[in-house]
Amino acid sequence: MARSARKTNPEATHHIMCRSISEIKLFKDDEDKREYLKRMAKYKRKYQCGILAYCLMDTHVHIHFDPRGCDMSKFMQSLNLSYVLYYNRKYSRHGHLYQDRYKSVVIEDDRYNLAVSAYIHNNPKDVAEYRDNVQDYPYSSYGIYTGQAKDEYYLIEPQFILSKFHQIPESARQLYVEFVSNLGHTEININLLKKVGSFIHEEHYEYRSERFVYKRDIEPESILQAVAEKFEIPEQDLIKVKYNRSLSPAKAITVFLIRCLCNLRYKDIGKIIGNHTLSQMAKLNNKGFQLMNHPKCKEILAYFLRESKQVLCNLQ
Repeated sequence: MARSARKTNPEATHHIMCRSISEIKLFKDDEDKREYLKRMAKYKRKYQCGILAYCLMDTHVHIHFDPRGCDMSKFMQSLNLSYVLYYNRKYSRHGHLYQDRYKSVVIEDDRYNLAVSAYIHNNPKDVAEYRDNVQDYPYSSYGIYTGQAKDEYYLIEPQFILSKFHQIPESARQLYVEFVSNLGHTEININLLKKVGSFIHEEHYEYRSERFVYKRDIEPESILQAVAEKFEIPEQDLIKVKYNRSLSPAKAITVFLIRCLCNLRYKDIGKIIGNHTLSQMAKLNNKGFQLMNHPKCKEILAYFLRESKQVLCNLQ
């Protein structure tokens, strides 16, 4: 039987959950958890998306994800495949690691966003050591929210959630801790959402920040033109010349930017810049990502992100 299409919205936040197959742990030690966070940070940069919260437990992961217009499936496929390759290599195993495909829920209002944030940060209550001090759990973003932990991998952007509570950061943190404690570790349902509503309608929850998305409908031709101008090469050379080491950086940056800003598949990008295999496209994309800090690449990316940025009004 064919699987049902996943409900997604590139302009809405999502609650993502991944679980390992029943007979093994997703993370066998702290090194595994750190490796997963490093890879999450890598693909956050690669797809220019946002992470609002996370919690890594031994058998599963929760992510409060803000796609900002990117294809969430590509982000999760890249992250999970990368981690499986690491895990199987480390533990000399083969085959599946995750239990089916990841699960996701579209979040389209503020109450649900706050409920998901609290639910994720309360996950360590299942661990006896952290039942009464979930903020101390090292593989959750809660400590970053409270200011107790450093965001070592530059993953979290807590402002969107904290700004619901107060304009002053310290006051927002205190109120958020109170909120998370009051909600506890319970399943998200209509009764819990009503309870969330009682918080956000109080006077000190009046302030609202805005989210934004990048419209990923940029024409590939405009990226080709921008790269050609920055690198001072004929645009046709990016398309017609297949093997030329001097053109390799520009071509790699072109592939990376089209992949990031146009949400195109490797097959479609290959048709644009010349007849390349999927493997060649993947290699060029990875090289382009490695060149992300190249001054010319940074300038082009910043320009297109600025031009495509659209602010979203909050849903109440």
